[in-house]
Amino acid sequence: MLTVNEATQIILDALQPLPTEIIPFAETLGRVLADDLVADAPVPRFPQSAMDGFALRSTDTLEATSDRPITLNILGTLGAGHQASWTLSPGTAVRIMTGAPIPHGADAVVKREDTEFDADSARILRPVPANDHIISPGRDIPEGTTLLRAGEVMTASGIGVTASLGKTHVSVYRRPRVGILALGDELVPPHLPLAPGQIYVSNLYAITAAVTKYGGLALNLGIAGDQLDMIEGALRRAGDVDLLLTLGGSQRGDFDLVDDLLSGARGHMIFRGITANYARSMIFGRFGRTPLCGLPGSPMTSFVAFEVCVRPAIWKLAGRRRLEPMCLEATLVGSLPSTAGRTHFQPVWVEARPEGLIAVPLDVRKAPDLPPQMLANGLIRRPPESPACQAGHRVWVDIIETP
Repeated sequence: MLTVNEATQIILDALQPLPTEIIPFAETLGRVLADDLVADAPVPRFPQSAMDGFALRSTDTLEATSDRPITLNILGTLGAGHQASWTLSPGTAVRIMTGAPIPHGADAVVKREDTEFDADSARILRPVPANDHIISPGRDIPEGTTLLRAGEVMTASGIGVTASLGKTHVSVYRRPRVGILALGDELVPPHLPLAPGQIYVSNLYAITAAVTKYGGLALNLGIAGDQLDMIEGALRRAGDVDLLLTLGGSQRGDFDLVDDLLSGARGHMIFRGITANYARSMIFGRFGRTPLCGLPGSPMTSFVAFEVCVRPAIWKLAGRRRLEPMCLEATLVGSLPSTAGRTHFQPVWVEARPEGLIAVPLDVRKAPDLPPQMLANGLIRRPPESPACQAGHRVWVDIIETP
C-alpha cells in the first residue's frame, strides 16, 4: 500500500489547475486569483487632510503662540470629494474636512480644536509643522505594491482593496465541478420513508457540502444501488465534471463494485489502499478520462479520506498555491495510544479557551456512524511508530472548521 503522502501526491500529479475566467470583482469572494493583484496607482492618489480643521501654509504660523495668535483669512470651506478652487497666499487658510484634497499652496493642516475661529478668520495658537495631519499619496497602498498573489483566495477585505484600486474585473480560476455519488442498496434519501434494513444516507450531503466549502461546484448525483450498470449510468449522467467521488463500494466484498468500475473499457485503477486508518480502502483511478476518488462508505471514514486526499485535489484544480490546511497547536485533553505501521488520524474537537486552544480526542468507536460534522472540527495527523501522547501534550491539529 501507499503512504498517505505518496497517495496524495499521485492524485495531485494527475490534476492541473482549471482554465481561468474574468468576472466582476464583487463576485470574487472565495475564488482563487489567476493573476497577482497589483496597485497600478497609489492609494490615496492625492494628498488628503487627516483631520477636520484648516489647511494653511506652515511658514505663516512660525511666530504663533496662545498669547499672540496668528490670524489667517478663511478663503472658503472644502469637503471630501471636492477640488479646491483657491491657491493659498500668505495670510490665508481654507477650512477643510477629513479626506478632502489639500489645496494648492497649503502644506499643513491644523485641527479645528487647536484654533479659535469665526466665519471669516482663524486664529492659530501655535506653530504648525509642515506636513502636519496630511495623508500623503500612497500612504495606504504605494503604487506597484503586490496585494494578493496568484493562487491566493479572494477575501472580503481583498474585494474592498480591489475596489479602492478602481478595478472592475478580476481574472480567477474556474471552480472545479465535482460529482458525488453514494453507493449502496441500503441507502435512502431523507425525504423517503425507510424500509426494513435501510438507513438514511448522510455522507452524501456532508461531502457535497464540504466540496462547496472548499470552493468546488458540487453536483449531488444521488444514490446508486449495488449494480454496476446503475453506478455507471449515474456517473455518466454527471456530464462534464472535473472530478468524481464515489462513497462506498471501495472494499473487496461481493457488492463493492468500484474496482470493476475502474477496469476494462470503463476506466483504469491508479492505486488502491493507503497505509492509514479510516482511509485504508481509498481508491483512485479514472472513469473514462475523468479522475475518480473512491472513498470508504461510512460517514467518518469518508470524511477523513475526503479531508486527507480530496480537499487538496479540489484546491489544486481551483488554482490554489497552498494546498495544506490551516494547522494550529493545541493542548491535548485526554490521551492517544502509540501508532504502529501506518499513519493515524485522530478526529478531535478543538475549542478556544482563555488559556489557549484545546483538542479533545473523539472516541469514534462509540459512535462510528454519526455525521462527521457533529464529531470533529480538526484532525491530528500522527506518523507511523509515534509514541503515546498523554493529556497536556502539545499537538498540531489540521483545522477543518474554525473553532
